[in-house]
Amino acid sequence: MRCLTALIALTLVVASPAMASDLVLATEHAKVVRLPADASAVVVGNPSIADAMVHDGRTLVLTGRLQGRTNVIALDRVGRVIYNQEIVVTNPLDGQVALFRGPNRQTLSCADTCDEVPRTGDDPARENTLSEQQTNRLAVADAALGDD
Repeated sequence: MRCLTALIALTLVVASPAMASDLVLATEHAKVVRLPADASAVVVGNPSIADAMVHDGRTLVLTGRLQGRTNVIALDRVGRVIYNQEIVVTNPLDGQVALFRGPNRQTLSCADTCDEVPRTGDDPARENTLSEQQTNRLAVADAALGDD
């Protein structure tokens, strides 16, 4: 029993530094990061994977866009690095189901009911249909706001 406890403790100690060094974001989710000084520039290694926005001088908002790995660097007014972080963007799996019909995949987000949520790798024809429906919904909402 003591050996098992020691082994688990050793595993946690060895694994923690690697996990602690990366900031993990889910796709389509944001995280607020407080910076140690005012940022004047922010660089994202691959903006297709993550997005970074300076809310105010010391508040950075990171958003996961696509699954993958990138980095974010914030510089102060004189060009010193004040933030340098590896970012890992993952696909949130909680409450999601992948439905396969032959080679075609469809992703569903489920709570009381399941709704389709297009993800990278889903059936392109179905994804285009869903995108068109969403565009039409937004157009209706914009028209309703314009009528006020």
